[in-house]
Amino acid sequence: MNNSTKPTNVSNKKDSHENSHDEHSHYLLPFLLILVFAIVELIGSRWTGSLALFSDAGHMFSDVAALGLAWLAGTLAKKPNAAKHASGVSYAELTVSIINAITMLGVSIFVVIEAIARFKQPQPVQGLGVILLASIGFVVNLIVAKQLHNQSHHHGDDLNSRAAFLHVLGDLAGSATAIIAGVVIYFTNWTPIDPILSILISLLILVPTIKLARDIWETLQHNKALPHEYDLEQDEDEHTHDHDGAH
Repeated sequence: MNNSTKPTNVSNKKDSHENSHDEHSHYLLPFLLILVFAIVELIGSRWTGSLALFSDAGHMFSDVAALGLAWLAGTLAKKPNAAKHASGVSYAELTVSIINAITMLGVSIFVVIEAIARFKQPQPVQGLGVILLASIGFVVNLIVAKQLHNQSHHHGDDLNSRAAFLHVLGDLAGSATAIIAGVVIYFTNWTPIDPILSILISLLILVPTIKLARDIWETLQHNKALPHEYDLEQDEDEHTHDHDGAH
């Protein structure tokens, strides 16, 4: 009787481990795609002299960190002994989301400072090179955004997936901005468009970043649950366990 029970327990643990692995493995492809092209775009920004392209590369590198940290936090949050806030969100998830928000804020401020410097000392920009690289970047970000969006329907709109998706949306806007800058420079040779659009995209990215920061603040201060599909069975088991312990 004991022999027939053990394989079942082992099988259940194996299935649980595989499900946990599948739930977070969807970050791997976006992570690799963005990492590779972020390096390409960073090198390309030096070659073309485009600040818009540089800012897009910066946001893509922040995406690499966001996706990697989201996977790590999601894995830690699935552990039975993972510490959770009163709202039900794991502290690991909250920490990662805070890091993501700070990263986006830092990159945006840096780009604005560099753009102001470009107004004072204009630099030549290769419009055609910007168009080509930014167009490829747009396609890459579109693929990643679509995959993250599809996965959110299967695994729930948790805070980390939301933060990572916001990063990719920022990159999509950044790539589109760089394309516009490249087209204008290529046909008119008016280089101020590069820092102007760089500032614009930085300001636009601040909107979802501030909203994310506000949600985090409300969670920490008011125990308000963030958009998240919790495991109701697990919550019920924990409640039952606490109730039994009281007796």
